[in-house]
Amino acid sequence: MKKYLVKIVTNTLAVFLLLVLIAAPIYFAKNFAQVAGIKSQSNYLLVSQIDKFPGMTLSQSGQNYTINFTKQATSQAYLAIFIINNPTNNAKTYTIVTNNAKNTLFFGEDLNNLQNKINIPAQSSAPISLLSQSPQNSQSVTFQIQAD
Repeated sequence: MKKYLVKIVTNTLAVFLLLVLIAAPIYFAKNFAQVAGIKSQSNYLLVSQIDKFPGMTLSQSGQNYTINFTKQATSQAYLAIFIINNPTNNAKTYTIVTNNAKNTLFFGEDLNNLQNKINIPAQSSAPISLLSQSPQNSQSVTFQIQAD
């Protein structure tokens, strides 16, 4: 009788331990994923289309993006070199801040409407284009994107 009781208790404890070993990692992983998801959401996602433009390169240092390119004409436009995505659940206003007056970065693809500030609805995107009116062939422009 004592042997049977010991076997029942041992098997019950083994099953309980097995359930704890399976359930504990799942429970903690679920909680860690929730905390990590809240802290890792960014204000925007910038998708480069630079590889579609010959002679154009992109580099990034912190929040500063630098585009180097070689033009074929005095005044040249590069449409949709970036796509900016708003991954948040709220509409956001984005502003392009640049260091160069002869090279204009703007939202959209309309050369008659060079907007450096735009309101993008939640879960939407917009193109960023470049208009260069400098006479030099080799150009460089550094910019930042600020989200309000």
